[in-house]
Amino acid sequence: MRDSFLPLPEVLPPAHGWRGRGVFRREPGRRDVYQLVLPLVLLGTLLPLALPGPGMPAAFAATSPLLAGLLGLVLALSLVQRVPLRVLDLLLLVGGWVFMLGQLALLLFAPGVGGGTRAAAGIVPWFPLFLLMHSWLLGERWGRVLGRAALGATLLLTVAFAVGPLPARGAEGSALLNSMLQLLLAGGAALLCQQVATRRATSQARQGAWASIPDQERDALTGLPARRALERILNRHLTRHAPGLTVAVLTVDGLEQVEEERGIAFAQALRAHVARTLSAAIREGDVVGCLGDHTLAVLMRVPDGRFARTTCERLRLRVASRPLHGVLPTVSVGVVVWAGHPDGRALLADAQQALSSARASGGNRVHLSPGQAA
Repeated sequence: MRDSFLPLPEVLPPAHGWRGRGVFRREPGRRDVYQLVLPLVLLGTLLPLALPGPGMPAAFAATSPLLAGLLGLVLALSLVQRVPLRVLDLLLLVGGWVFMLGQLALLLFAPGVGGGTRAAAGIVPWFPLFLLMHSWLLGERWGRVLGRAALGATLLLTVAFAVGPLPARGAEGSALLNSMLQLLLAGGAALLCQQVATRRATSQARQGAWASIPDQERDALTGLPARRALERILNRHLTRHAPGLTVAVLTVDGLEQVEEERGIAFAQALRAHVARTLSAAIREGDVVGCLGDHTLAVLMRVPDGRFARTTCERLRLRVASRPLHGVLPTVSVGVVVWAGHPDGRALLADAQQALSSARASGGNRVHLSPGQAA
């Protein structure tokens, strides 16, 4: 969730030396994906018309150029930078589903259409693809809604066919009904597998690039990596590429007072709430961990101390904007950027020293380690 009142981007640009490395590698945008994938889909649409052998029924073959024209139009518009991506998405989804459901309706209800099973075989590979495209183009929430709606519309067509023209179609009708049932099962399985994969990917992204940390090395309350795991992560990355490695140590201000006023259970819930807020606010590839004594740590990579401070200020404001049962938590932050530290323990020690300075100055602020540029 983006904090609209913050003037800072959600993801800060990495240092020049980190471009092209690991989690900071640039992924292709949706316009680039269109330009890569649509030529292949266009080829798959036109290829059956050119292959020898039993072709598609004439009624279906006549509609293939319409789909090819739609794909060609979206591909051409994707090359025009001024055309919004939303226009490409809507053209592809609306046009694709009109074509897909129109072909299914023609297959099931139009009299005199021969070769129905061959036509169904041409639709089957593309139907799950169109179902999955909702999430790719519209995001998880709307993709799930529209995918289920499309699957429901196909189910209604199947039921209408079963109670209507099915007896008059004989053996071909039974084969068509079986194809439709297989289509529905394949589409439902595709949506279910995509939902499971999305949840798993989201969980791994929230845990960071080190999601394989064993349970015994995680904090019992939050499930985040504990001190031992954090030190091992730091040492491994100090060995590989130390410049830019940054540690921020955070503690909830006034947690002892909250514990006295509301009890241990609420204080623990508040600490877990802050940990969840931080986990949701960090960039992909950063990691949140627990050092013990109600202290959290964030491991990240930034170009310099200025970016480190900016990032931590964003995290501090994010926590302060997320109350829990009437309590507005604030955090003090001590941050250090690698500057020749021999190991992870030294980095953590300097960050904790900066945290002590932040708390001594009144809390709810970010302090850099002495000697690092603000």
